[in-house]
Amino acid sequence: KPTLNRQQKLFHFFQRSIASKGYLETVTWSFTDSKINQLFHENKSQIQIVNPISSDLNVLRNSIFSNLIIYLKNNLDRGFKDISLFEIGPIFSGHKPGDQQTVISALRSGKVSRLNWLEKERMVDAFDAKRDVIQSLMEAGFDQNKLFINDKTPGYFHPGKSGAIYLNKNEERPVAYFGEIHPNIIKKFDIKTETLAIFEIYLDNIKKTERKLKDQKAQYKY
Repeated sequence: KPTLNRQQKLFHFFQRSIASKGYLETVTWSFTDSKINQLFHENKSQIQIVNPISSDLNVLRNSIFSNLIIYLKNNLDRGFKDISLFEIGPIFSGHKPGDQQTVISALRSGKVSRLNWLEKERMVDAFDAKRDVIQSLMEAGFDQNKLFINDKTPGYFHPGKSGAIYLNKNEERPVAYFGEIHPNIIKKFDIKTETLAIFEIYLDNIKKTERKLKDQKAQYKY
């Protein structure tokens, strides 16, 4: 019998897929700072922790970006310019055991091909996030031509530079979001970067594909 179920296989597959695109994996607490979390919680209620281990880890995170943004800023403040981070893990929308989802959140800051004499350097943008998401979905067995994209994204995304990806036009729940982060968040955190592209993939919204999961590269149409 297989040792891993389908969701566990998806978890490890996307973990490898995102890492293969140059992102470094982080492992952070499921707790976060309520002041930061409120920028990403959308319509979800903040889940207070009765006995937090510290005052700045006083709620369960509604979004992994609540923690990723902290570590991004710490690295930028130390002089690192081009940073690609991701984390895969739970986010919480309520107190009950079923009120959580498994999500991949990722962000990229700075420039592409900085100091590369073969390619011209440029800022990372929403299209970089879009490419990474779609390529990972294709590697998991989904047909790029069937994917449906609209502009209905959470409030922490840039309203004019973001999109939601559905596995097809008939799906009610998006499988992923991509784009640039909202400028107000960059301003509020005083994040010292030229640009910041982000994406999320909701593993619980991924249905079974016709092809089996294979850890291999897929050709992406630019």
